[in-house]
Order: sequence, then structure tokens, then C-alpha cells
Amino acid sequence: MLKRTPLHDYHAQHGKMVEFAGYDMPVWYTSIQDEHLAVRNHAGIFDVSHMGRILVRGPEAGKYTEALVPTRSSSQPIGKSYYTLLLNSNGGIIDDLIIIKRAEDDYLFVVNAANKAKDAEHMARLSAQYDINLEDITDRSAMIAIQGPEAVQALQGLTRQNLSEIKRYNHVMSNVGGSTATITRTGYTGEDGFEIILYDSGVDNNSLAISVWNELATRAKPSGLGSRDSLRIEAGLPLYGSDIDDTTNPIEADLSWVISKEKTEYVGSDHVASYLQTQPQKLRRGIILDDRIPRHGFDVSNATGEKIGYVTSGTFSPIIKKGIALAYVNSPYSQMGQAIKMVIRDATIEGRVVKPPFYDEKAYGWKRIMTPTTP
Repeated sequence: MLKRTPLHDYHAQHGKMVEFAGYDMPVWYTSIQDEHLAVRNHAGIFDVSHMGRILVRGPEAGKYTEALVPTRSSSQPIGKSYYTLLLNSNGGIIDDLIIIKRAEDDYLFVVNAANKAKDAEHMARLSAQYDINLEDITDRSAMIAIQGPEAVQALQGLTRQNLSEIKRYNHVMSNVGGSTATITRTGYTGEDGFEIILYDSGVDNNSLAISVWNELATRAKPSGLGSRDSLRIEAGLPLYGSDIDDTTNPIEADLSWVISKEKTEYVGSDHVASYLQTQPQKLRRGIILDDRIPRHGFDVSNATGEKIGYVTSGTFSPIIKKGIALAYVNSPYSQMGQAIKMVIRDATIEGRVVKPPFYDEKAYGWKRIMTPTTP
């Protein structure tokens, strides 16, 4: 039987439901493109309660976290929410995640839903060496993402916290709609926005989560998995299981920026150090096609038809109105602007290698400095 989030009743009534990571989840409510554009131009809300939430608490929580991930954790201030990776002993990516540093002895790991059991097992193996306690609070909390340029306005009415004071990749403990909550200025769309974790709301007591969702839905558009996927591809953000997995390392995945300089003695550090010293055979890149829509598994070729890579995620961009993809491309062909070809339904389509995001950052995304003219 599929699992259900605290917001399932709303989704089942209003959305098109599909199985995702063992959960019954909405793929869309109106349409993927409609919800995509709402997030880029206004604000949208997503139920992300299916994502795993694991507390790491105890006197040695900081030391444990330092030994677990390649990002230096001890230097992160309390109140920081930072993106990092769980690596295996070979330096392969077990998962990508957000770590919320609530106190020196209190960290909250937010992991991908499909990887929660695997991540928990990996974390438990190392925990035996430290004075800490691991606690899975996924089923005793709800999580909602509010994304888009109007995210502050959408959420502000539900909390006394001045949201404009929260910097990007920072968080506060506050109150949202009557629930104790973490409000973190993070997201998976490329836009400004927040992810809120409601601690007084579980699967068996979901009225508070639904109340918060319903209130948000008067200010932001309910959005499903479909637009969440197209938004993250358009922003150039990887999806575990498609763009990264335990056979890829941070350097070829273009995630070497999460590796703190001169940091050693974390899981996989010896192999990561060797990867940093050599040119990777392939690199994760963005691709724009002149026509058609690329899909997962499509081959990428050079001008002579020689295979030089493969697509890991592909979609149509409602913003630039082109087919776009994330792909691994052999290093000699990974320079920005490199001409490529792709065969789609017996037609050879031309394109080029680019650096995501695929939209104009002056008009879209959290870096925007002007308002786009699109509705």
C-alpha cells in the first residue's frame, strides 16, 4: 500500500495522483506548464512531506556530521541550512541533501524520499562511533515548499516572523499557522522561497497541515511533481537516481563546490582527493536543442555522429520555449557553446552545451533584478 502524506486528502480531491518513492502524490492539479509558470512569475506551493527528515542530536553531533559529509560543518553558523552530499567509501554519491544546523548539538538532515532507508542505514553505521542519537521524524511532521518571487507575500500572513530578514540558505525556528515550525529559505526550483517543516502535524493528525496548506493555496498555486521536475531541470538542479547516483562522484557531477578546501577524514575523502587531482572523463552539463524535446537515455553526439554523452534529464522549458536537458558529456566536448547533435525519432537535431540555469537570471530565479513581462 502506498504511503500518504498529511495533505493526501487535498491532493486526492484536486490533483492527478501517481506513485512516487512509495507515496501517493500529485503530479499536477491544472497542468505542468501552468504550475511551472505560476512559480516562475508568482508563487506556487508543493507538498514535500515525503522527503526524509532525520534528527542528529547529542554532544558529538557536530563531530559526527563533520566526519560524514565533505562540507565543513563546524564552521557553519547556527541557523545555517546548507546543501551537501552523502558519499560512500569510494566517493560515489549516496544522496544529496540539506542539513539544517539548529544548534551545535542538533542537526536536521532532509534527504530524498526514495533514499531515506538507505541514508538512515549509512548514517547509523557511522553513528556507533559518536555520542549521538538518530531519530527519524518524517512521519511526525509535514513539509511544504513555497516557491517563487511572491513567496514572502504568500507565507508572511501565517507567521509573526519577518520573512524578509531570513537570508538565503538560512533558517529560523518560529510558528506557522499555530504549529512550531522550521522556516528555511531553500527550495528546489531555482526561485526564491521557503520550505517549512511543521512539527505538530503527523499522518494521524493532519488537520493543522491541511489548514496551513489551504491558507497558502489562497495566495499561491498548488503545484505537483511534474512542475517541480521541470522547474528543477530548468534551474540545472540534479535529481538523485537520474543525474547523480552512487556510481558518480562530485567532480564529474559538477558538485565539487560542496567539498570544503583542505578538508579530510570524511567518508570517501581519500577517493575524492584523487578525483580532484585528475581530469574527469565526463562532466554534467546543460544542453539546449534547436527543436524537439530530449529525454532520459538519449545519446549526445558530436558533428561527425560519434557518441560523446547521454541525457540524464530532459524536458520542455516554458520560459525559453526550447527542449532542454541535463547530460553527461565527455570532457573534451564539455566546453560551453560546444555544438552537439541528438537523434530524436529518426530526426537529427542540433543543439549546444550551456551552463544552467537555462533562463535569464536577470529576469527569473532568486538572483532576478527585474520583473519579466510574461503573465
